[in-house]
Amino acid sequence: MLNKNKMAEENSVMVVAVLAVIASLAAAGISYYSAISVVPKIVGYQVYGSTNLTVESFAMINFTDSSVNWGSGKVNIGKTKAYLDTRSGTVTDGNWTAETTGLMLENLGNVNVTLNLSAGKTAAQFIGGTNPAYKWWIRDNETGSCINVTGPSNGFGGWADPSTTSITICNPLRFLIASNEIRIDFNVTVPEDATKGARSDTITAIGIATT
Repeated sequence: MLNKNKMAEENSVMVVAVLAVIASLAAAGISYYSAISVVPKIVGYQVYGSTNLTVESFAMINFTDSSVNWGSGKVNIGKTKAYLDTRSGTVTDGNWTAETTGLMLENLGNVNVTLNLSAGKTAAQFIGGTNPAYKWWIRDNETGSCINVTGPSNGFGGWADPSTTSITICNPLRFLIASNEIRIDFNVTVPEDATKGARSDTITAIGIATT
């Protein structure tokens, strides 16, 4: 009986031990599975970069040919008037030096501008004498430079008296390199009794940036 009981106790202990090992393994498996299940899986990563710059705008106009100079001269003997014309490059009935170009004005900025022009003097103030004439003719020196909505009344595309108040000629004067320049020609009639001495006038150009 003692042997049977001892053997039975040993078997019971063995069973309990085996069950304990199985329980331990099961617990470890559950713990491992739980640990694996809570670890996030990295499947990809996304980041961003950027590039930045600012393009500045500026307005600049300039007379690239800033003077018309006929020099010194007089009305020819036997004539009542002389005619000086930069558009045709001629002097008629006088001995002034012919000018073959007028003023050249260019938009050197990187934006279109509204261009206003004015003269400083009238024909009477500039030349004097009996029935003097003083005209300007404005036109593109490069095709498509000046968008004009008024036409010959302000001198664009035809002879007109220069305005002594600032008037809009181009709206706009463009800035593109192949279409940003205009030419201003002059036609002057000098009577035989014109005011003697050096005569001059100033043409003022104002460019206002447009959006």
